[in-house]
Amino acid sequence: MVDPLDVIASTGAAAFATDEKGHVTIWNRQAEELLGYPASQVLGKSCHDILHGMDVFGNQFCNRQCALTCIVERHETVRHFELDVRAESGETIPASFSIVVLPGPRPRQYTMIHFLERVDRQREASALIRRILTEQHAPPVSRPVAGDAPSEPTPTLTSRELQILRLLADGTSTQGIADSLFISVATTRNHVQNILRKLDVHSKLEAVSLALRTHLL
Repeated sequence: MVDPLDVIASTGAAAFATDEKGHVTIWNRQAEELLGYPASQVLGKSCHDILHGMDVFGNQFCNRQCALTCIVERHETVRHFELDVRAESGETIPASFSIVVLPGPRPRQYTMIHFLERVDRQREASALIRRILTEQHAPPVSRPVAGDAPSEPTPTLTSRELQILRLLADGTSTQGIADSLFISVATTRNHVQNILRKLDVHSKLEAVSLALRTHLL
């Protein structure tokens, strides 16, 4: 079973963990730096009482009926999302979130790890406008002729690799993945190495985080 402390310790990103009741169980140094709350102030408290998260339209997102908890309990994947959260200073910080769910030792027990980073929406909006304007004025792109090789092929994951990546995102161990897909542990490890190589990352955690950020999963 994956230890949430090991997962959070292996990342350089701001991260915190909550249990199935939404109480904060881990709060790393980067989260302290981003939001200003020391770990001693937030551990054991409800996540919504700290973040006061609002969606990009200004609607209250974080509350006692946590939407993320409902998604996890329906056994669905939590997609990458953005919220405006409240820092200890009272400042509103736009942040992007990626979620990894690790099952606990008993049924209905789990740890939800939140990876977050500050986003610059004005910069993103400017980049989007520039891209739209560029596409509008760009010359038409000719379709490749059958048999022609693309100059810079984009790495893609096979259906099996995507299956394994989804299981990694759920916190499934290498042995658990092998058992679930009826393949050997060695084959599972080979698939994982191919995923890391194709995504150009160095760890399973980086692969999951990248896949969630880019909506690959």
